[in-house]
Order: sequence, then C-alpha cells, then structure tokens
Amino acid sequence: MFVSPHVEERRRGFAILCGSEAARASALTPHLLASRVDEPDLTLRALIVNVLGDYFEIRGRGHRYPPEVRGAVAGELRKLERRPLLALVELLAASRDGKVSLRPESLRRLCERIPNASAWLTGIAGDRNVPVQLRRSAIDLIGLVGFVDSAPALQGLLLRLEGRRAGQQAMQFAPSDWPEDEALLPALKTTLGVLAADQ
Repeated sequence: MFVSPHVEERRRGFAILCGSEAARASALTPHLLASRVDEPDLTLRALIVNVLGDYFEIRGRGHRYPPEVRGAVAGELRKLERRPLLALVELLAASRDGKVSLRPESLRRLCERIPNASAWLTGIAGDRNVPVQLRRSAIDLIGLVGFVDSAPALQGLLLRLEGRRAGQQAMQFAPSDWPEDEALLPALKTTLGVLAADQ
C-alpha cells in the first residue's frame, strides 16, 4: 500500500506502517520511509520526514529508539543524494509557504546524517536551472543545519550577486542579467550570519 501509485493508498499504508512502535522499530520500516523522502504528495512527504526525524529524538535522558534502530535509519539516510535532497528543499519551501506541516528539527536531523548534504545543497543554491524559491530554501536549509563548510561558497555567491548589482546600478542603461538571483541576497546574508555565529 505504501508504494501504491494511488496517493490515498500510500497514506493508508503509511498509517499502518507507522501506527505502532513495534512496526516503527522493524528494520524494514526505515528502509521504506527513506526510499520515499521524494514522495510526490507533499503532505505525505512531510509526514515521512517528521517520522524519520523522530527516530533521533531524545526523550528525557536518552534516545526514543535504541542504537540499532537509529543505526538502521542512519544507514538508509547515508544512501541519499541530490534528488532526495532537492525533495527536502522543496518540502522546506512548501512549509514556509504554509502548504504543509513540517517540524524543522526533523529536516535538520535528516540532513545531518546525509553524507555530502552540504555540497549538494550548496550546488542547488548556485544552480540557475533550479527555481529561485528552491535555491533560497537550499540556502535556508544550510543555515538550519549549520553546515559551516558551505560558508565560503555562499560568500562567493553573495559577492558575485552584489558585484553584479553594483555594476547594474553604475550602468543603468544595461539590462539586468539574472534579476531573479537578487531574491537570494536576504537568504544568503541571513544564513552567512547564522554560520558565522556557529563557528
């Protein structure tokens, strides 16, 4: 049901899969959940990310799930690459627009465990083939997780955009090169400020 082509079936499958602690502690559950972080239905994708984040939740003095279960989830997350990360970026954008209910700490917990997540997100932020709202969310996600190793690349992007902007102001007769890129400036400045404070 969870991998059905029909979204209502997938939602029912998700409810059954995550309906009990015993089912969630099964090694198969993290595998199925991690394989669907790019779920087409954004509402269901948010539920999947929230549940995956729950595996690393600390309650009281210890984690909610034992080390072997957390290890199984982390092992699945280590397999994720650019496409699933782009799905997480899209989810953050949808959350910021009020379209889905997403816990930011869940997103942070997942990204912390994805190898090269910092590099993938930095690449998305600088990719002009990606819609600007997703690029902005990639920058926000870098700050949310605290990927300080992304700071030099983001600083370079900021300097290029500000330099291009200064050039446009000096030559007002010239057409703007990539005007939508300027929408990234506030996110870049905010994230660089967060990363500087984390260092």
